Amino acid sequence: MSVVQANIIDSAAWGDDADERELIERAKRDRDAFALLYRRHYRGLAAHVYRRTGDLHITEDLVADVFLTALRMLPRYRYRGVPLRFWLLWIATNAVNRWARRQRRGAIASLEADQLEDIRAGRRAHDGEHDQDRAQRALLTLSPKHQAVLSLHYLEGLAVREVAAVLGCREGTVKSRLARARDALRAQMNGRR
Repeated sequence: MSVVQANIIDSAAWGDDADERELIERAKRDRDAFALLYRRHYRGLAAHVYRRTGDLHITEDLVADVFLTALRMLPRYRYRGVPLRFWLLWIATNAVNRWARRQRRGAIASLEADQLEDIRAGRRAHDGEHDQDRAQRALLTLSPKHQAVLSLHYLEGLAVREVAAVLGCREGTVKSRLARARDALRAQMNGRR
């Protein structure tokens, strides 16, 4: 793993929310203030996107798109007691979902070919790296809405209510999507569709 990948994967650097409200208001008028928001949130967003895509270059492209979108939308942003992080995760989730829709068919074919190869070779257990690749491809075979709830809840560590806030839906919707997504991911990992 490269130093760049290690920095992206470490998402502990989301920043604190203490002065964020004031910084957001300044960023609407001042590019230097927006640069501070960028530096504060880049690593966390990149970690989220990387866990969904598994590709450093795609991650960099998508995160750049997220910040361009945020810069365009920031003048209309209104603080409503929800951290800016959730708004940025919402933008990032939508960007990754668009990317994932384009990747889904290839991921299904790749996972099926991998599973067929394992069956032919009589393999049941996989090494850790292979399992991680398979899990990444299996995640990509799910619908974007299922990818999003799994990623936000399990990989980002958000509570169900926080996932609901990011996605703009009800907690019950998040819970049902999580249950269906876990079942679908389990089925993909076990070779059932």
